[in-house]
Amino acid sequence: MPECTVLQYIKNKNTNNLNGIALNYFGNKITYREFFENIDKVAKAFYAIGIRKGDIVTIASLHTPETIYIIYGLNKIGAVANMVYLTLSANEIIENIKSTDSKAFIYFAMIQEKGRIIEKKFPDIKTIILDVSDSMPWYLKYPYRLKNKKDILGKTYRFKNFLSLGEGVVAKEMLYTKNAPAVIVYTSGTTGIPKGVVLSNDNLNAVAEQYSYTTFDFRMNDIFMDMIPPFLGFGISIGIHLPLALGMESALWIDIEPNKVVQAFNRIKPRHFVSGPVIVKAMLENNIKDMKFLSTFAGGGESLSIEQEKKVNSFLHDKGYGGNYVTGYGMTECCATVCTGMPGIYKEGTLGIPLPKVNVKIVNPKDGQEQKYDEVGEVCFHAPNIMSGYFKNPKETDNIIKTHADNKKWIHTGDLGSVDQEGFLTFHGRIKKIYLTKGSDNNVYKLFPMQIENELIKNEEVLECGTIVVPDQEKIHVAIAFVRVKVGLEKEAVRGKILEFARAHLPEHAIPKKIMLIEKMPYTQSNKIDYKKLEEKYQKENR
Repeated sequence: MPECTVLQYIKNKNTNNLNGIALNYFGNKITYREFFENIDKVAKAFYAIGIRKGDIVTIASLHTPETIYIIYGLNKIGAVANMVYLTLSANEIIENIKSTDSKAFIYFAMIQEKGRIIEKKFPDIKTIILDVSDSMPWYLKYPYRLKNKKDILGKTYRFKNFLSLGEGVVAKEMLYTKNAPAVIVYTSGTTGIPKGVVLSNDNLNAVAEQYSYTTFDFRMNDIFMDMIPPFLGFGISIGIHLPLALGMESALWIDIEPNKVVQAFNRIKPRHFVSGPVIVKAMLENNIKDMKFLSTFAGGGESLSIEQEKKVNSFLHDKGYGGNYVTGYGMTECCATVCTGMPGIYKEGTLGIPLPKVNVKIVNPKDGQEQKYDEVGEVCFHAPNIMSGYFKNPKETDNIIKTHADNKKWIHTGDLGSVDQEGFLTFHGRIKKIYLTKGSDNNVYKLFPMQIENELIKNEEVLECGTIVVPDQEKIHVAIAFVRVKVGLEKEAVRGKILEFARAHLPEHAIPKKIMLIEKMPYTQSNKIDYKKLEEKYQKENR
Protein backbone atom coordinates (compact mmCIF):
# COMPACT_ATOMS: atom_id res chain seq x y z
CA MET A 1 0.00 0.00 0.00
CA PRO A 2 1.26 3.55 -0.78
CA GLU A 3 2.90 5.50 2.05
CA CYS A 4 2.07 9.14 1.39
CA THR A 5 -0.63 11.71 2.09
CA VAL A 6 -3.78 11.73 -0.04
CA LEU A 7 -2.58 14.90 -1.76
CA GLN A 8 0.85 13.44 -2.47
CA TYR A 9 -0.83 10.32 -3.84
CA ILE A 10 -2.89 12.14 -6.47
CA LYS A 11 0.09 14.33 -7.34
CA ASN A 12 2.26 11.26 -7.89
CA LYS A 13 -0.42 9.64 -10.03
CA ASN A 14 -0.87 12.72 -12.24
CA THR A 15 2.71 13.88 -12.79
CA ASN A 16 2.29 13.38 -16.54
CA ASN A 17 -1.37 14.38 -16.65
CA LEU A 18 -1.26 18.04 -15.62
CA ASN A 19 -3.08 19.14 -18.78
CA GLY A 20 -5.78 16.52 -18.28
CA ILE A 21 -9.15 17.53 -16.83
CA ALA A 22 -9.50 16.96 -13.07
CA LEU A 23 -12.92 18.52 -12.46
CA ASN A 24 -15.84 19.40 -14.71
CA TYR A 25 -18.40 21.60 -12.96
CA PHE A 26 -21.37 22.79 -15.04
CA GLY A 27 -19.07 22.82 -18.07
CA ASN A 28 -16.20 24.62 -16.36
CA LYS A 29 -13.27 22.27 -16.93
CA ILE A 30 -10.39 22.52 -14.45
CA THR A 31 -7.08 20.89 -15.38
CA TYR A 32 -4.94 18.97 -12.90
CA ARG A 33 -2.40 21.80 -13.09
CA GLU A 34 -5.08 24.34 -12.10
CA PHE A 35 -6.46 21.91 -9.53
CA PHE A 36 -3.14 21.63 -7.69
CA GLU A 37 -2.59 25.40 -7.93
CA ASN A 38 -5.98 26.03 -6.31
CA ILE A 39 -5.18 23.54 -3.54
CA ASP A 40 -1.96 25.44 -2.85
CA LYS A 41 -3.89 28.72 -2.60
CA VAL A 42 -6.32 27.18 -0.13
CA ALA A 43 -3.48 25.73 1.96
CA LYS A 44 -1.82 29.17 2.13
CA ALA A 45 -5.09 30.83 3.19
CA PHE A 46 -5.62 28.31 5.98
CA TYR A 47 -2.02 28.74 7.07
CA ALA A 48 -2.55 32.51 7.14
CA ILE A 49 -5.44 32.19 9.62
CA GLY A 50 -3.41 29.94 11.89
CA ILE A 51 -4.51 26.44 10.88
CA ARG A 52 -1.72 23.97 11.61
CA LYS A 53 -0.96 20.25 11.66
CA GLY A 54 -3.59 18.29 13.59
CA ASP A 55 -6.13 21.13 13.67
CA ILE A 56 -9.71 20.26 12.76
CA VAL A 57 -11.88 22.32 10.41
CA THR A 58 -15.62 21.62 10.23
CA ILE A 59 -17.20 21.57 6.75
CA ALA A 60 -20.92 21.38 5.92
CA SER A 61 -21.02 21.43 2.14
CA LEU A 62 -21.60 19.55 -1.10
CA HIS A 63 -18.99 18.30 -3.56
CA THR A 64 -18.24 21.56 -5.37
CA PRO A 65 -14.69 22.28 -6.59
CA GLU A 66 -14.15 24.60 -3.60
CA THR A 67 -15.01 21.85 -1.13
CA ILE A 68 -12.56 19.50 -2.83
CA TYR A 69 -9.79 22.14 -2.84
CA ILE A 70 -10.44 22.66 0.87
CA ILE A 71 -10.21 18.95 1.75
CA TYR A 72 -6.86 18.57 -0.03
CA GLY A 73 -5.61 22.02 1.02
CA LEU A 74 -6.09 21.07 4.66
CA ASN A 75 -4.35 17.78 3.96
CA LYS A 76 -1.33 19.60 2.57
CA ILE A 77 -0.69 21.34 5.91
CA GLY A 78 -1.59 18.30 8.00
CA ALA A 79 -5.01 19.53 9.15
CA VAL A 80 -8.17 17.42 9.26
CA ALA A 81 -11.44 17.98 7.34
CA ASN A 82 -14.43 17.28 9.61
CA MET A 83 -17.32 16.58 7.24
CA VAL A 84 -20.81 17.02 8.74
CA TYR A 85 -24.25 16.40 7.26
CA LEU A 86 -26.05 19.42 5.79
CA THR A 87 -29.30 18.31 7.42
CA LEU A 88 -27.99 18.53 10.98
CA SER A 89 -29.71 21.15 13.09
CA ALA A 90 -27.79 24.29 14.05
CA ASN A 91 -27.52 22.99 17.61
CA GLU A 92 -26.07 19.68 16.43
CA ILE A 93 -23.40 21.45 14.35
CA ILE A 94 -22.61 23.74 17.29
CA GLU A 95 -22.08 20.72 19.55
CA ASN A 96 -19.95 19.08 16.87
CA ILE A 97 -17.72 22.14 16.53
CA LYS A 98 -17.28 22.18 20.30
CA SER A 99 -16.52 18.47 20.62
CA THR A 100 -13.93 18.54 17.82
CA ASP A 101 -12.48 21.90 18.92
CA SER A 102 -12.70 23.07 15.32
CA LYS A 103 -10.56 26.04 14.37
CA ALA A 104 -12.71 27.15 11.42
CA PHE A 105 -16.19 26.53 10.02
CA ILE A 106 -17.09 26.27 6.34
CA TYR A 107 -20.65 25.93 5.13
CA PHE A 108 -22.69 25.81 1.95
CA ALA A 109 -24.93 28.79 1.21
CA MET A 110 -28.05 26.60 1.09
CA ILE A 111 -27.88 26.29 4.92
CA GLN A 112 -27.15 29.98 5.49
CA GLU A 113 -29.92 30.37 8.06
CA LYS A 114 -28.28 27.73 10.24
CA GLY A 115 -24.85 29.10 9.36
CA ARG A 116 -25.69 32.51 10.80
CA ILE A 117 -26.77 30.97 14.10
CA ILE A 118 -23.50 29.05 14.26
CA GLU A 119 -21.39 32.09 13.33
CA LYS A 120 -22.83 34.07 16.22
CA LYS A 121 -22.08 31.22 18.61
CA PHE A 122 -18.39 31.19 17.65
CA PRO A 123 -17.27 34.80 17.11
CA ASP A 124 -13.59 33.86 17.46
CA ILE A 125 -13.32 31.27 14.70
CA LYS A 126 -13.06 32.05 11.01
CA THR A 127 -16.15 31.26 8.92
CA ILE A 128 -16.17 30.75 5.15
CA ILE A 129 -19.32 30.48 3.03
CA LEU A 130 -19.32 28.51 -0.22
CA ASP A 131 -21.79 29.13 -3.00
CA VAL A 132 -23.00 26.73 -5.66
CA SER A 133 -22.02 29.33 -8.29
CA ASP A 134 -18.41 29.90 -7.18
CA SER A 135 -16.92 27.74 -9.95
CA MET A 136 -19.71 28.01 -12.51
CA PRO A 137 -18.83 29.36 -15.96
CA TRP A 138 -19.45 33.12 -16.14
CA TYR A 139 -22.52 32.71 -18.33
CA LEU A 140 -24.20 30.68 -15.55
CA LYS A 141 -22.62 32.34 -12.52
CA TYR A 142 -23.85 35.90 -12.93
CA PRO A 143 -27.49 35.12 -13.79
CA TYR A 144 -27.54 32.70 -10.85
CA ARG A 145 -26.16 35.26 -8.40
CA LEU A 146 -28.57 37.94 -9.57
CA LYS A 147 -31.45 35.55 -8.98
CA ASN A 148 -30.10 34.20 -5.67
CA LYS A 149 -28.48 37.25 -4.11
CA LYS A 150 -27.44 36.64 -0.50
CA ASP A 151 -26.25 38.97 2.22
CA ILE A 152 -23.55 37.60 4.49
CA LEU A 153 -22.33 38.69 7.89
CA GLY A 154 -19.35 41.04 7.97
CA LYS A 155 -16.93 38.56 9.50
CA THR A 156 -17.79 35.74 7.10
CA TYR A 157 -15.49 35.24 4.12
CA ARG A 158 -16.62 34.36 0.65
CA PHE A 159 -14.27 31.81 -0.89
CA LYS A 160 -12.51 34.30 -3.19
CA ASN A 161 -11.90 36.72 -0.32
CA PHE A 162 -10.65 33.88 1.85
CA LEU A 163 -8.06 32.93 -0.78
CA SER A 164 -6.70 36.49 -0.79
CA LEU A 165 -5.59 36.01 2.83
CA GLY A 166 -2.93 33.57 1.64
CA GLU A 167 -1.24 35.89 -0.87
CA GLY A 168 2.49 35.99 -0.14
CA VAL A 169 2.21 33.28 2.53
CA VAL A 170 4.40 30.19 2.50
CA ALA A 171 2.49 27.10 3.65
CA LYS A 172 4.79 24.26 4.63
CA GLU A 173 3.68 20.91 3.23
CA MET A 174 3.53 18.26 5.92
CA LEU A 175 5.46 15.05 5.39
CA TYR A 176 3.69 11.70 5.53
CA THR A 177 3.14 10.17 8.96
CA LYS A 178 1.72 6.66 9.17
CA ASN A 179 -1.97 6.59 10.22
CA ALA A 180 -2.20 10.39 10.42
CA PRO A 181 -5.88 11.46 10.16
CA ALA A 182 -7.08 13.00 6.90
CA VAL A 183 -10.85 13.33 7.36
CA ILE A 184 -13.62 12.68 9.84
CA VAL A 185 -16.96 11.48 8.49
CA TYR A 186 -19.98 10.41 10.47
CA THR A 187 -22.06 7.33 10.97
CA SER A 188 -24.76 6.84 13.53
CA GLY A 189 -24.23 3.13 14.03
CA THR A 190 -27.09 0.97 15.24
CA THR A 191 -27.80 3.22 18.20
CA GLY A 192 -28.42 6.35 16.16
CA ILE A 193 -25.85 8.29 18.20
CA PRO A 194 -23.46 10.06 15.78
CA LYS A 195 -19.90 8.75 15.88
CA GLY A 196 -17.00 10.39 14.10
CA VAL A 197 -15.10 7.96 11.89
CA VAL A 198 -11.44 8.96 11.60
CA LEU A 199 -10.05 7.99 8.20
CA SER A 200 -6.32 8.26 7.62
CA ASN A 201 -4.32 8.99 4.50
CA ASP A 202 -3.47 5.29 4.44
CA ASN A 203 -7.16 4.29 4.51
CA LEU A 204 -8.20 6.50 1.60
CA ASN A 205 -5.14 5.70 -0.51
CA ALA A 206 -5.69 1.98 0.09
CA VAL A 207 -9.15 2.12 -1.51
CA ALA A 208 -7.84 3.85 -4.64
CA GLU A 209 -4.96 1.38 -4.84
CA GLN A 210 -7.28 -1.60 -4.34
CA TYR A 211 -9.59 -0.51 -7.16
CA SER A 212 -6.65 -0.03 -9.51
CA TYR A 213 -6.05 -3.81 -9.31
CA THR A 214 -9.64 -4.82 -10.07
CA THR A 215 -11.15 -5.64 -13.46
CA PHE A 216 -12.84 -2.22 -13.70
CA ASP A 217 -11.54 -0.58 -16.87
CA PHE A 218 -10.48 2.71 -15.30
CA ARG A 219 -8.40 4.74 -17.73
CA MET A 220 -6.72 8.10 -17.36
CA ASN A 221 -8.98 10.92 -18.63
CA ASP A 222 -12.13 8.78 -18.45
CA ILE A 223 -15.23 10.70 -17.32
CA PHE A 224 -16.44 9.66 -13.86
CA MET A 225 -19.79 11.17 -12.84
CA ASP A 226 -19.67 12.11 -9.16
CA MET A 227 -22.94 12.90 -7.41
CA ILE A 228 -22.07 11.51 -3.96
CA PRO A 229 -22.01 14.10 -1.15
CA PRO A 230 -18.63 14.51 0.60
CA PHE A 231 -20.01 14.04 4.12
CA LEU A 232 -20.38 10.32 3.36
CA GLY A 233 -17.42 7.96 3.53
CA PHE A 234 -18.45 6.73 0.08
CA GLY A 235 -18.41 10.31 -1.18
CA ILE A 236 -14.88 10.97 0.07
CA SER A 237 -13.28 7.68 -0.97
CA ILE A 238 -15.11 6.71 -4.18
CA GLY A 239 -16.72 9.99 -5.25
CA ILE A 240 -13.72 12.28 -4.78
CA HIS A 241 -10.42 10.48 -4.15
CA LEU A 242 -10.70 7.46 -6.47
CA PRO A 243 -11.24 9.26 -9.81
CA LEU A 244 -8.57 11.86 -9.02
CA ALA A 245 -6.09 9.19 -7.92
CA LEU A 246 -6.61 7.41 -11.24
CA GLY A 247 -6.29 10.56 -13.35
CA MET A 248 -9.91 10.66 -14.46
CA GLU A 249 -12.16 13.63 -15.21
CA SER A 250 -14.60 13.99 -12.33
CA ALA A 251 -17.89 15.41 -13.58
CA LEU A 252 -19.43 16.91 -10.44
CA TRP A 253 -23.22 16.87 -10.20
CA ILE A 254 -24.82 18.17 -7.00
CA ASP A 255 -28.55 18.13 -7.82
CA ILE A 256 -29.59 14.54 -7.16
CA GLU A 257 -33.28 14.90 -7.91
CA PRO A 258 -33.68 11.71 -9.99
CA ASN A 259 -34.97 13.32 -13.20
CA LYS A 260 -32.19 15.95 -13.08
CA VAL A 261 -29.61 13.20 -12.66
CA VAL A 262 -30.97 11.40 -15.72
CA GLN A 263 -30.80 14.61 -17.77
CA ALA A 264 -27.22 15.22 -16.63
CA PHE A 265 -26.30 11.60 -17.37
CA ASN A 266 -27.57 11.95 -20.96
CA ARG A 267 -25.62 15.16 -21.40
CA ILE A 268 -22.34 14.19 -19.68
CA LYS A 269 -22.19 10.64 -21.05
CA PRO A 270 -19.84 9.36 -18.34
CA ARG A 271 -17.76 6.23 -18.81
CA HIS A 272 -18.19 5.41 -15.11
CA PHE A 273 -21.40 5.92 -13.14
CA VAL A 274 -21.99 5.02 -9.49
CA SER A 275 -25.38 5.50 -7.87
CA GLY A 276 -28.01 4.00 -5.59
CA PRO A 277 -31.33 2.19 -6.10
CA VAL A 278 -33.43 5.38 -6.13
CA ILE A 279 -31.54 6.82 -9.10
CA VAL A 280 -31.31 3.46 -10.84
CA LYS A 281 -35.07 2.99 -10.67
CA ALA A 282 -35.59 6.54 -11.99
CA MET A 283 -33.35 5.76 -14.96
CA LEU A 284 -35.52 2.79 -15.85
CA GLU A 285 -38.56 5.06 -16.01
CA ASN A 286 -36.91 7.67 -18.25
CA ASN A 287 -36.26 7.57 -21.93
CA ILE A 288 -32.54 6.87 -22.10
CA LYS A 289 -31.73 5.89 -25.65
CA ASP A 290 -28.06 4.98 -25.53
CA MET A 291 -25.69 3.64 -22.86
CA LYS A 292 -22.98 2.26 -25.13
CA PHE A 293 -20.53 4.83 -23.77
CA LEU A 294 -20.64 3.23 -20.29
CA SER A 295 -17.90 1.01 -18.88
CA THR A 296 -19.11 0.95 -15.27
CA PHE A 297 -22.67 1.06 -13.93
CA ALA A 298 -22.43 0.38 -10.20
CA GLY A 299 -24.49 0.93 -7.08
CA GLY A 300 -24.40 0.90 -3.32
CA GLY A 301 -26.69 1.50 -0.36
CA GLU A 302 -29.77 -0.71 -0.24
CA SER A 303 -29.53 -3.85 -2.34
CA LEU A 304 -31.92 -4.53 -5.18
CA SER A 305 -33.93 -7.72 -5.10
CA ILE A 306 -32.91 -10.38 -7.63
CA GLU A 307 -36.03 -9.55 -9.66
CA GLN A 308 -35.15 -5.85 -9.68
CA GLU A 309 -31.55 -6.65 -10.57
CA LYS A 310 -32.69 -8.75 -13.55
CA LYS A 311 -34.93 -5.91 -14.69
CA VAL A 312 -32.07 -3.40 -14.45
CA ASN A 313 -29.68 -5.65 -16.36
CA SER A 314 -32.25 -6.24 -19.09
CA PHE A 315 -32.71 -2.48 -19.39
CA LEU A 316 -28.94 -1.88 -19.56
CA HIS A 317 -28.44 -4.52 -22.23
CA ASP A 318 -31.31 -3.09 -24.31
CA LYS A 319 -29.54 0.30 -24.23
CA GLY A 320 -26.25 -1.12 -25.44
CA TYR A 321 -24.36 -1.50 -22.15
CA GLY A 322 -22.30 -4.67 -22.32
CA GLY A 323 -21.94 -5.31 -18.60
CA ASN A 324 -24.17 -5.81 -15.58
CA TYR A 325 -25.31 -3.58 -12.74
CA VAL A 326 -22.78 -4.36 -10.02
CA THR A 327 -23.21 -3.60 -6.35
CA GLY A 328 -20.72 -3.39 -3.53
CA TYR A 329 -20.64 -3.73 0.22
CA GLY A 330 -18.97 -1.76 2.97
CA MET A 331 -19.48 0.75 5.73
CA THR A 332 -18.20 4.18 6.69
CA GLU A 333 -15.68 2.58 9.04
CA CYS A 334 -13.83 1.10 6.03
CA CYS A 335 -14.07 4.05 3.63
CA ALA A 336 -17.41 2.57 2.53
CA THR A 337 -16.20 -0.40 0.49
CA VAL A 338 -14.65 -3.84 1.04
CA CYS A 339 -16.47 -6.03 -1.51
CA THR A 340 -17.80 -5.38 -4.98
CA GLY A 341 -19.03 -7.01 -8.12
CA MET A 342 -16.94 -6.10 -11.15
CA PRO A 343 -16.67 -6.78 -14.88
CA GLY A 344 -16.24 -10.51 -15.45
CA ILE A 345 -16.65 -11.25 -11.74
CA TYR A 346 -20.36 -11.09 -11.14
CA LYS A 347 -23.07 -13.23 -9.60
CA GLU A 348 -26.69 -12.15 -9.48
CA GLY A 349 -28.02 -11.44 -6.00
CA THR A 350 -24.59 -11.06 -4.38
CA LEU A 351 -22.44 -8.12 -3.32
CA GLY A 352 -19.37 -9.29 -5.19
CA ILE A 353 -16.00 -10.45 -3.90
CA PRO A 354 -13.49 -8.85 -1.51
CA LEU A 355 -11.22 -6.14 -2.89
CA PRO A 356 -7.48 -6.91 -3.03
CA LYS A 357 -5.91 -7.07 0.46
CA VAL A 358 -9.36 -7.53 2.08
CA ASN A 359 -10.16 -10.66 4.08
CA VAL A 360 -13.81 -11.43 4.82
CA LYS A 361 -14.89 -13.83 7.55
CA ILE A 362 -18.38 -14.98 8.55
CA VAL A 363 -18.70 -15.76 12.27
CA ASN A 364 -21.41 -17.08 14.55
CA PRO A 365 -22.77 -13.97 16.34
CA LYS A 366 -23.13 -15.94 19.58
CA ASP A 367 -19.72 -17.58 19.99
CA GLY A 368 -17.53 -15.90 17.34
CA GLN A 369 -16.63 -19.19 15.64
CA GLU A 370 -15.99 -19.00 11.90
CA GLN A 371 -18.82 -20.34 9.76
CA LYS A 372 -18.49 -22.66 6.78
CA TYR A 373 -19.22 -21.74 3.16
CA ASP A 374 -22.84 -20.68 2.62
CA GLU A 375 -23.58 -20.58 6.36
CA VAL A 376 -25.11 -17.32 7.60
CA GLY A 377 -23.40 -15.32 10.33
CA GLU A 378 -22.00 -11.89 11.15
CA VAL A 379 -19.85 -10.34 8.43
CA CYS A 380 -16.36 -9.42 9.67
CA PHE A 381 -13.43 -8.09 7.67
CA HIS A 382 -9.75 -7.26 7.97
CA ALA A 383 -8.47 -4.66 5.50
CA PRO A 384 -6.00 -1.78 5.05
CA ASN A 385 -8.92 0.63 4.73
CA ILE A 386 -10.26 0.03 8.26
CA MET A 387 -10.66 3.33 10.12
CA SER A 388 -8.19 4.50 12.76
CA GLY A 389 -11.11 4.54 15.18
CA TYR A 390 -14.07 6.58 16.33
CA PHE A 391 -13.16 10.15 17.27
CA LYS A 392 -12.64 10.38 21.06
CA ASN A 393 -14.64 7.19 21.55
CA PRO A 394 -12.33 4.28 22.39
CA LYS A 395 -15.16 2.27 23.98
CA GLU A 396 -17.20 2.16 20.75
CA THR A 397 -14.01 1.56 18.75
CA ASP A 398 -13.26 -1.52 20.86
CA ASN A 399 -16.85 -2.70 20.39
CA ILE A 400 -16.53 -2.82 16.61
CA ILE A 401 -12.82 -3.57 16.03
CA LYS A 402 -11.72 -6.79 17.72
CA THR A 403 -8.44 -8.69 17.68
CA HIS A 404 -8.99 -12.33 16.71
CA ALA A 405 -6.85 -15.40 17.41
CA ASP A 406 -4.76 -14.62 14.31
CA ASN A 407 -3.69 -11.33 16.02
CA LYS A 408 -5.34 -9.34 13.23
CA LYS A 409 -7.88 -6.57 13.80
CA TRP A 410 -11.31 -7.36 12.42
CA ILE A 411 -14.36 -5.12 12.08
CA HIS A 412 -17.61 -6.67 13.27
CA THR A 413 -20.27 -5.15 11.02
CA GLY A 414 -23.50 -6.16 12.72
CA ASP A 415 -24.67 -7.43 9.31
CA LEU A 416 -25.69 -10.98 8.51
CA GLY A 417 -24.16 -12.55 5.43
CA SER A 418 -22.69 -15.66 3.86
CA VAL A 419 -19.77 -16.40 1.53
CA ASP A 420 -19.91 -19.11 -1.13
CA GLN A 421 -17.02 -21.24 -2.38
CA GLU A 422 -16.29 -18.75 -5.18
CA GLY A 423 -15.87 -15.95 -2.64
CA PHE A 424 -19.10 -14.05 -3.36
CA LEU A 425 -20.72 -12.31 -0.39
CA THR A 426 -24.50 -12.44 0.02
CA PHE A 427 -26.30 -10.06 2.38
CA HIS A 428 -29.02 -11.56 4.58
CA GLY A 429 -30.11 -8.56 6.64
CA ARG A 430 -28.99 -6.61 9.64
CA ILE A 431 -28.61 -7.84 13.17
CA LYS A 432 -30.15 -4.50 14.10
CA LYS A 433 -32.31 -2.76 11.51
CA ILE A 434 -31.23 0.48 9.86
CA TYR A 435 -33.31 2.22 7.21
CA LEU A 436 -32.57 4.62 4.38
CA THR A 437 -34.47 7.83 3.75
CA LYS A 438 -34.17 10.89 1.52
CA GLY A 439 -33.62 14.40 2.84
CA SER A 440 -35.07 17.53 1.27
CA ASP A 441 -31.73 17.90 -0.54
CA ASN A 442 -32.44 14.51 -2.21
CA ASN A 443 -29.41 12.90 -0.59
CA VAL A 444 -29.95 9.47 0.98
CA TYR A 445 -29.41 9.18 4.73
CA LYS A 446 -29.63 6.49 7.36
CA LEU A 447 -32.72 6.62 9.55
CA PHE A 448 -32.58 5.38 13.14
CA PRO A 449 -35.82 4.98 15.13
CA MET A 450 -33.94 4.96 18.44
CA GLN A 451 -32.36 8.33 17.69
CA ILE A 452 -35.84 9.83 17.21
CA GLU A 453 -37.15 8.28 20.41
CA ASN A 454 -34.16 9.47 22.42
CA GLU A 455 -34.79 13.06 21.34
CA LEU A 456 -38.60 13.19 21.54
CA ILE A 457 -38.64 11.74 25.05
CA LYS A 458 -36.71 14.84 26.15
CA ASN A 459 -39.80 16.94 25.42
CA GLU A 460 -41.57 17.75 28.67
CA GLU A 461 -44.95 16.91 27.14
CA VAL A 462 -43.89 13.38 26.13
CA LEU A 463 -44.15 10.46 28.56
CA GLU A 464 -43.38 7.61 26.18
CA CYS A 465 -42.32 7.30 22.57
CA GLY A 466 -42.19 4.40 20.14
CA THR A 467 -41.06 4.96 16.55
CA ILE A 468 -41.70 2.76 13.55
CA VAL A 469 -40.45 3.14 9.99
CA VAL A 470 -42.70 2.63 6.98
CA PRO A 471 -42.02 2.59 3.22
CA ASP A 472 -42.67 5.86 1.42
CA GLN A 473 -42.88 6.33 -2.35
CA GLU A 474 -41.08 9.68 -2.29
CA LYS A 475 -38.67 9.31 0.65
CA ILE A 476 -37.91 5.54 0.52
CA HIS A 477 -38.73 5.27 4.24
CA VAL A 478 -40.22 7.70 6.78
CA ALA A 479 -40.54 7.62 10.54
CA ILE A 480 -43.88 7.54 12.36
CA ALA A 481 -43.64 8.48 16.04
CA PHE A 482 -46.21 7.19 18.52
CA VAL A 483 -46.20 9.29 21.68
CA ARG A 484 -48.06 9.14 24.97
CA VAL A 485 -48.41 12.60 26.46
CA LYS A 486 -49.59 14.07 29.74
CA VAL A 487 -53.32 13.83 30.40
CA GLY A 488 -55.47 16.85 29.64
CA LEU A 489 -53.45 18.36 26.80
CA GLU A 490 -55.23 19.52 23.65
CA LYS A 491 -54.32 16.96 20.97
CA GLU A 492 -53.66 19.12 17.93
CA ALA A 493 -51.76 21.73 19.94
CA VAL A 494 -49.47 19.18 21.58
CA ARG A 495 -48.95 17.37 18.27
CA GLY A 496 -47.76 20.64 16.75
CA LYS A 497 -45.45 21.35 19.70
CA ILE A 498 -43.84 17.92 19.48
CA LEU A 499 -43.31 18.29 15.74
CA GLU A 500 -41.73 21.70 16.30
CA PHE A 501 -39.49 20.15 18.97
CA ALA A 502 -38.45 17.46 16.49
CA ARG A 503 -37.54 20.09 13.89
CA ALA A 504 -35.31 21.86 16.42
CA HIS A 505 -33.52 18.78 17.77
CA LEU A 506 -33.31 16.23 14.97
CA PRO A 507 -31.59 16.19 11.58
CA GLU A 508 -34.08 17.21 8.90
CA HIS A 509 -34.14 13.72 7.37
CA ALA A 510 -35.04 12.16 10.75
CA ILE A 511 -38.08 14.34 11.52
CA PRO A 512 -41.13 12.04 11.78
CA LYS A 513 -43.62 12.33 8.95
CA LYS A 514 -46.43 11.92 11.44
CA ILE A 515 -46.86 12.23 15.21
CA MET A 516 -49.53 9.79 16.39
CA LEU A 517 -50.89 10.26 19.92
CA ILE A 518 -51.56 7.08 21.84
CA GLU A 519 -53.30 6.64 25.20
CA LYS A 520 -51.50 3.42 26.14
CA MET A 521 -48.19 2.18 24.76
CA PRO A 522 -48.27 -1.54 23.91
CA TYR A 523 -45.63 -3.72 25.54
CA THR A 524 -44.38 -7.28 25.01
CA GLN A 525 -44.14 -9.85 27.77
CA SER A 526 -40.48 -8.98 28.18
CA ASN A 527 -41.55 -5.42 29.02
CA LYS A 528 -40.37 -3.86 25.76
CA ILE A 529 -42.39 -1.64 23.44
CA ASP A 530 -44.30 -3.85 21.03
CA TYR A 531 -43.39 -2.32 17.69
CA LYS A 532 -45.32 -4.95 15.77
CA LYS A 533 -48.53 -3.75 17.41
CA LEU A 534 -47.62 -0.14 16.61
CA GLU A 535 -47.16 -1.13 12.96
CA GLU A 536 -50.53 -2.89 12.98
CA LYS A 537 -52.17 0.18 14.52
CA TYR A 538 -50.63 2.43 11.87
CA GLN A 539 -51.73 0.16 9.02
CA LYS A 540 -55.26 -0.04 10.43
CA GLU A 541 -55.60 3.74 10.73
CA ASN A 542 -54.05 4.46 7.34
CA ARG A 543 -55.82 2.02 5.04
